[in-house]
Amino acid sequence: MHTRYLLRGGLSDRIIGVVEKVAERTIVRLEDAPTRKALGGTLKSIFGPDNVGAKNFRFSISYFDPKEGLQVHIHPESEEVYYVISGEGVVYLGHEKKEIPIQPGMSLYIDAGTPHGVTNTGKEKLLIAFFVAPGKDKTVVP
Repeated sequence: MHTRYLLRGGLSDRIIGVVEKVAERTIVRLEDAPTRKALGGTLKSIFGPDNVGAKNFRFSISYFDPKEGLQVHIHPESEEVYYVISGEGVVYLGHEKKEIPIQPGMSLYIDAGTPHGVTNTGKEKLLIAFFVAPGKDKTVVP
């Protein structure tokens, strides 16, 4: 079923035009997202400056095979949130690399400038969503 809209011109034409233009860029299927290797893991960029023109954040999903992960790194000016979708692992947090066990349904907040990394300690793939804001700074490996 399709919904049809009756437009009478003016501002509504411009609004609908913007919505249609934006809608083409705002839906990204995981399998269609650009994939790259970074810091030892496989990253799928869902939303960011490179694919949708996001100006204040990056949202990615990463897959890690058993014993794979992201090496410890820092976002000097960006905060980050991890959300564990599936699998099990350990997040290393802070200069002391405190080990925090992670499992599905858990979220972690990582303050800007905090060293952090992750390793899959399970037997299945570890799948994590990453939200980094503002996400404009370069990632630093200590």
